[in-house]
Amino acid sequence: MINIAICDDDIVATGKLDCMLQNIAKKYFVDLEIEVYWDGEGLIKSVESKVYYDMIFLDIEMKNENGISVARKIRKMDNNVLIIYVTSHESYMLESFSVRPFRFIIKPLNEQELHSCFKAAFDDISNSDSYFRYNYQRIRHKIPIRDILYFQSNRRKIKIVTQENVFEFYGKLNDIETSLINSKAVFLRVHQSFLVNYKHVKGLSYDFLVLDNGKHISISEDRRKQISEQYCAMEDVFYVNI
Repeated sequence: MINIAICDDDIVATGKLDCMLQNIAKKYFVDLEIEVYWDGEGLIKSVESKVYYDMIFLDIEMKNENGISVARKIRKMDNNVLIIYVTSHESYMLESFSVRPFRFIIKPLNEQELHSCFKAAFDDISNSDSYFRYNYQRIRHKIPIRDILYFQSNRRKIKIVTQENVFEFYGKLNDIETSLINSKAVFLRVHQSFLVNYKHVKGLSYDFLVLDNGKHISISEDRRKQISEQYCAMEDVFYVNI
């Protein structure tokens, strides 16, 4: 399932874009969930309330608040969503670079150009899957990986812990660890029962980690050297990139 937001104050344009996206997605056997907003304020409120989108098709020239201003506010809350500008003028391109747009589509909409854009965006999402997906009670769920503090296993039950919630499902921590190898996030197997998101590690001691929510998680004796080496290596990469 790909979650898409369309934000444009032109009702006819939003309807056309919605229909075109649905037709393109059918060719790839991809399910879309599309939410339409006719102003930036509604979109911003949704993102603030933790509604996550894979792609946002955003008109630049809107009456109340332009698309560049809207995108700047969204970027403060979500660094991963692909923002695709839909505009009648190419003159906005330089101004918009600060919010890292994925692509521009020039109005009037061209189905071939939109098809190319959607294919590129879908490939990007597929290759850098930023969600952890799991099944529970015959429902498919997904959680943004960036929000996950850690996974904890207790026999056959797995807890997914975020800053605000705890989710549960049946599975094996070894399988989860393997599935996360291709994600951009780094997880540390500090214990047989704990898989911790490095992004949320605030500090490292000899035998425990401190997370950014204040929680301490023990490091098993047989993993202390490995975790210390992994943590130091990640810190070196972080500081070099800065």
